Amino acid sequence: MVKLGVIFRRLTNQDFKLLKLLERALFRFEYVPIEWIASRIDMPPKELDARLRKLRSFKVIRKHTTMPAYRLTFLGLDCLALKELVDRNVVAALGDKIGVGKESDVYKALTPDNKLASIKFHRIGRTSFKKVVLHRDYGLKFERSDWLIRSIISGKRELEALRILNNVNALVPNALGGAKHAVVTEYLEGVELYEVKELLNPKDVLWNIIETIKKAYKEAGIIHGDLSEYNVLIVISDEKEIPYIIDWPQWIAVVDPNAQNLLERDVRYIVRFFRKRFRLDISEEEVLRYVKSE
Repeated sequence: MVKLGVIFRRLTNQDFKLLKLLERALFRFEYVPIEWIASRIDMPPKELDARLRKLRSFKVIRKHTTMPAYRLTFLGLDCLALKELVDRNVVAALGDKIGVGKESDVYKALTPDNKLASIKFHRIGRTSFKKVVLHRDYGLKFERSDWLIRSIISGKRELEALRILNNVNALVPNALGGAKHAVVTEYLEGVELYEVKELLNPKDVLWNIIETIKKAYKEAGIIHGDLSEYNVLIVISDEKEIPYIIDWPQWIAVVDPNAQNLLERDVRYIVRFFRKRFRLDISEEEVLRYVKSE
């Protein structure tokens, strides 16, 4: 399997110039004609042909099967985002891939001040697109756009949500920055809630989650919209089990017509999980009233 870090180090400034040109064309072409590329880049034809062949071999671009036209791949977009993050001193080094999901790839990274971080590269595909079209303002932007564009929008949305939530001290990862479809956060060593079989104090963990839902709803004015045991990370800190709510690209504002339904869904899913897994005697209606109360 191609490693992002290896490919990134083998790309030159001229390679990145060509990749950026293909990125600019995302809104115009599915595959970018070679004539359009040649007319907008100061590069001799032989050099352009050689660089396109190099980039194809690295799998950062793809050639059309029947026409002399090219398009950016997710790997190419990853390299562009990583270049921007490095140039802006958000990250200094890329580590191993630590997570793969339907909607993202996550890598460990190092910041310029030698602190661990996580980089999440969004990978919007058809399964996740079915979710985002539920939210009209989010979905309409996607109807005629490329999956790469959808991923860029998804990444920017998640970064926006994290920054809003960081400002109200909610239990979410601390955002360090972002570029294109990539979001950089503090590195949290933890286990996703669905994998946890026992907790020292499940009631405290549940109420910390509920407090985050309420803080997001009342203070930040946003709702997660897809909360479950799969996007809560349990981190042990000072011998306490701290739940962080992750994965925020599908958030909606409290003024959205679907807001109340999605808030109730988030509460219902998480309460039912704790009731089933940890045998807590707690009412969904009671929790929902608390979240909505002043």
